[in-house]
Amino acid sequence: MEFKIEIPDVKLKTAIESIDVDFKDIHINSTVNLKTQPQRQPLAISIGYDDIPYNGEYYPLRFGTFGNISMIKGEEKSRKTWLKSLIIGCLFEGNSNHYCTDIKGHNLKDKYIIDIDCEQNYFDNWLVSNRIPKMYGTPQSPVIPDNYIAINLREHNAKIRRDYLKWLFMESEYRNKLGVVSIDGYVDMLDNFNDLVESTEFTQSLMKYSTLSKAHITGVLHLNPGQDKARGHLGTILQQKCETVVIIKDEGSFSSVTCQRGRGKKWEAFGISVNKDWLPYTLTLDNQIVEAPKSKPTF
Repeated sequence: MEFKIEIPDVKLKTAIESIDVDFKDIHINSTVNLKTQPQRQPLAISIGYDDIPYNGEYYPLRFGTFGNISMIKGEEKSRKTWLKSLIIGCLFEGNSNHYCTDIKGHNLKDKYIIDIDCEQNYFDNWLVSNRIPKMYGTPQSPVIPDNYIAINLREHNAKIRRDYLKWLFMESEYRNKLGVVSIDGYVDMLDNFNDLVESTEFTQSLMKYSTLSKAHITGVLHLNPGQDKARGHLGTILQQKCETVVIIKDEGSFSSVTCQRGRGKKWEAFGISVNKDWLPYTLTLDNQIVEAPKSKPTF
């Protein structure tokens, strides 16, 4: 009897659809003008200050600039979302400096901060998002910042979440007024975070959206257990493109926060914990001894 293997007709996924492209136009618009120095990307989020002055001024160290992307990564229950809340809360004025003196927002008063969650149910998401009004006002008298919007996408599939991002950045009424967009988490935007093509295309879309909107996109991604490597092909590709990659690790009563990769001078590692009002706050780390938070140098 003849042995025959039936090979199924499989349509392979392609990274780029066949489209008409004017490469001369791309060449002209993509040429770097070396005769004129462009403006440095303006700061959106900073953490701490340089300890070396420039022309007598201590400049803030960048976490994120407008037109770029960043990533917070950590193992499960390492306080990733607490750190996200702390960073977002400190982007507003009000009373957020009571929780951290070093994390600051820049040029965000007339821009929206969009806080997207893809994992938690509505009630838990509400509890997390409500940290921001409590930090901006007080735990007893929360105040919702006018430019803060919390979004819950848990019930939707990955394609709808990606399409929502496209709408937000390219079509919505907010598209020209976006300051910081936070995605918790990046992995929930994909059907398969180990698919190389899908991961590449999603990362490219983040680069496109941040460039066109001049917003900063930050997001959360899990680590592989016991490693410092972000999960899947998505983690590998994303951290290559991010201007800042942060690792947060559970240290028991607090978590340590370290800048693993950053363009420019890295800020010092610090710790975060949670107070009696269930709000995050910072601690500095000195040989694992928890001290008071640092402020701007005065020497």
